[in-house]
Amino acid sequence: MKARGGGPSELVRQLGAAILGAACFALAFALAATISAMRPLEAPADSPPGAAPSTDHLKGIDDVVPIASYTLSAKLDANTHAVTASGEIRFKNASSRAVDHLFLHLYMNAFEHERTVFRRKSGSGMRGEDVVETSGSIVVESLSWKEQGTGDIFPHDAHTPNDVDDRTDILVPLPRAIEPNEEAIFEVRFRTNLPSVALRAGYSDSFHMVAQWFPKLAKLEPDGTWAHFPYERFSEFYSNYGDYDVTIDVPSTFDVGATGSLASDERIGERRVLRFTQRAVGDFAFAAWDGFAEATRQADGVAIRCLFPRGQDRAASIELEAAARGLAYYGDKFGPYPYDQLTIVHPPSGAGEAGGMEYPTLITTGGGPWQALVPARVLEVLTLHELAHQWFYGIVGTNENASPFLDEGLTSYATERALVATYGEDSLVDVLPFPVSLAELERASQLGSYDRAPVATRAGGFESGSDYARLVYSRAATILRTLDGAFDDAGLRSLGAYARTNRFAHPNLSNLVDAIREQGGDEAAAFAEQAFSTRASADFVVTSIENQRDGDAYRRDVTIERRGTLEVPVTVELVDEAGVETRVQWDGRGASTTLTTRGGSPVRTVLVDPERRILVDESRSNDALSLTPHAFAPRTLVLSSFAAALMLHAVAP
Repeated sequence: MKARGGGPSELVRQLGAAILGAACFALAFALAATISAMRPLEAPADSPPGAAPSTDHLKGIDDVVPIASYTLSAKLDANTHAVTASGEIRFKNASSRAVDHLFLHLYMNAFEHERTVFRRKSGSGMRGEDVVETSGSIVVESLSWKEQGTGDIFPHDAHTPNDVDDRTDILVPLPRAIEPNEEAIFEVRFRTNLPSVALRAGYSDSFHMVAQWFPKLAKLEPDGTWAHFPYERFSEFYSNYGDYDVTIDVPSTFDVGATGSLASDERIGERRVLRFTQRAVGDFAFAAWDGFAEATRQADGVAIRCLFPRGQDRAASIELEAAARGLAYYGDKFGPYPYDQLTIVHPPSGAGEAGGMEYPTLITTGGGPWQALVPARVLEVLTLHELAHQWFYGIVGTNENASPFLDEGLTSYATERALVATYGEDSLVDVLPFPVSLAELERASQLGSYDRAPVATRAGGFESGSDYARLVYSRAATILRTLDGAFDDAGLRSLGAYARTNRFAHPNLSNLVDAIREQGGDEAAAFAEQAFSTRASADFVVTSIENQRDGDAYRRDVTIERRGTLEVPVTVELVDEAGVETRVQWDGRGASTTLTTRGGSPVRTVLVDPERRILVDESRSNDALSLTPHAFAPRTLVLSSFAAALMLHAVAP
């Protein structure tokens, strides 16, 4: 997502599958008559309203020590699609040891030829598969250390370590070490040649998405090492926080949406010069086009601006409303949005690869006019997803290369919770009599993915885009939703604690597990750690029902197996011949258990997880057993979300 399981196109594919699944299920419409007798799917609700968590202790942007700050002046040539720029990089060594070299990320070089790290690996189901018709590059013309009076220190013949075909991760030796707590200012001049729009950036006709466009320092870790990596196919980014002051010179007919607040806007002849500033962010991007219309609104003290193709007013209205609802929901659950503004850019047709992406205070959506008309909340989900990224990765500072699921997985889960809270359960697709929830779509998408790789795999460790999407987006979200179901909303509470505790702190998986332990207990933490870090799975199966007369009652023995090694507690419902329902809890430990109860009538039907809270259960077709043929079918097969999931699994990989 960047709405992704692959980007906007992937979301559209999945929603198309959802609609198809609902249509296919209509073939079983004869069963609908039994719906009124069935119990609806019960999903964990948001925590009861009460006093909002205190924000007095939460870290704000004025508390952030800037490590890598940029003052840049950039000029866009809309004819050659090139950006020429110069400025200063202010770097503070906040680590514990002296630093004798820098790492600069020159990520636009990922598009300079077909042998780069990025282009050598196929997306295979991920976004960015479109052919790059025009190559892109970034040329550092000079880099000098201002205080030292050095000449150009940039190694112009350098390449990514151990890869002569890639120039996206460059080591820059320094004439002397920068000591701990010392600041250094580097003067830089460079030229960025944008590619035809491809994976987050580039141009399409006169539209320009200018992202990953400047020489950016890698993330300096507290121990003095650099978290550096080339531009990989499935990886996003990681950097220190800093202050940005960027002046952008564009043709006078162009509008610009960018990171930060607009500090000045001046027209000089045939040019327009805009200056944007922002404290405490880790990146800067902008979009420039002469075809934008604009709409604005205020929400929760934030100025929201939407730039969109002329004629797509309906889409802009939907996106502004979703952003306003999302700011309120995410702010309540994960801590307040710390910036004054949010810009939404809706790229035009032909520039879809620039859509479905997030940058600090700036998100991109996408899609043609038809998306505002379909019976599915495509634009709402897309907007809510990209907005959630302002927290996960942005405000917490995720290492998206080492732990992409802490970016995309947490965001996908937060999106689903926000969609339910603001638009209602089963609000993703509403066609025929069988609406589809985003949680069920995520569950269907990830079925069978567990054995491909652990969810917590680094970005470069996934074999295909399909594996990446199903595990990092869908399975991670499904695990968190299971935390909610099995441990009394522990997923949502834990994510709230994680986000509030780790504002601007660059947390990792251990920090998330700590939050889960704090909010859900040791058993919840053990489940989460196993689910995220291993290939463990769970498939509950009812294997036998035995009733034995015991005096004036019956001893009822029900045997449940858990195929797979993922331990999670589950509820089992027993229904006897008199219709009396008894619920028994199994802690999920061990490969199987026999649950023994006593009652006045023999048990005839057993249903595992009757409220459908354990979304990691690999198959729901074996969750029920009845001694009376077909007695349980209406109870399981006509649950609308369950039915939709079965059909989705059949039509969507």
